[in-house]
This record gives sequence, C-alpha cells and structure tokens, in this order.
Amino acid sequence: MATMRHVGNIGMGLLLGIALTGSMGLANTQAKSLEGISTDSVSDIRLKQNRAQTYRNAMLAGYSATERKDYHTALINFRRALAARPGDRYATAAIRNMEAYIARERAEAAKQAEIVQRQETLAAAVAASDWACAAASVDRLVVLIPPDSADRSRLIAYRGELTGFIQARANLDQWSTVCPGGQV
Repeated sequence: MATMRHVGNIGMGLLLGIALTGSMGLANTQAKSLEGISTDSVSDIRLKQNRAQTYRNAMLAGYSATERKDYHTALINFRRALAARPGDRYATAAIRNMEAYIARERAEAAKQAEIVQRQETLAAAVAASDWACAAASVDRLVVLIPPDSADRSRLIAYRGELTGFIQARANLDQWSTVCPGGQV
C-alpha cells in the first residue's frame, strides 16, 4: 500500500512539474522524484517538458516581436511554436495574423512605390507639356492617395486644370511622349 502511495505521489509530482516547467528548482526536484521510473517514461516526460518550454518561449518571442511590429520575426517564432505543438490553435491563428500583416505591409510598400513612380512621371509630363500623360498620372494618383488627404484634393483640382489644357489641343493622339509606351 505504501508503494502505491509513493507511485501516486510521484505521478502527481510529475504532473505538477510538467505544468510548471519554467522553474529550474522544480526541474531538479523532478529529476530526483523520477528515480524508480523507467528510462523510457523519463525520456517521454522530459521531451514533453522541452516541447512545452519551446512552445512557451516561441509564443512569447512571437508576441514580443508583434508588439515591435517585426512581423517576420514573429512569424518565425509562431511557426516554431506550432512545430513544438502541432495543430495548436493559438499558434495557427498567430501565424495566420502575421501572414496577413506581412501581406498588408507588402501591398502598402508597393502602393507607396507606385505613388513615387507616378509623381515622377507627372513631373516629367508637366515639364514636357504632355498633358494627356499628366492627366493619366493624376487620375492614377487620385486612386492611390487616401480619400481624406489634402494631397488628393489638390490633385483633383489640378486634374481640372489639365482638362483645360487637353481641351485646348486638337491632336491628342500624337503628343503623349512621356508616359511609358505612349499609354495614358
């Protein structure tokens, strides 16, 4: 009967130890309480503890990186957490969120690059009096710039001026020289 209680106490200690894997003092206590248990069982318990610790550390690192808006680092850590605990819904949701944030950042970067390119084209078109190209550039910039922006309001007003220049010209087909490929 005393042996059964001893085994029960060891089992309870192991469960408590697995739940509290972050403490080194508990790890040493667990190692002492593991005496008398088969080597395979001890290896399984330690493997589970290592995976739990890896999962916890990776999730915490991922959340920390997310707070810094370092979504690539966060994604790497959430994937590590998922590898430590396959199928985990929290790691899976975090990965999905990071992928969405990264996609949004890439789309915003591409949009900003296009705005810069269109502004350069607009400046070149105005310098060459290529009003059709200038109007096409303004039309695209109006779409790219946020609706509540003062820049957008100025572009819309400028588009009205460009319409006047375009209407004053008769042969629009032959004077677009700045836009790539003559496209407007």
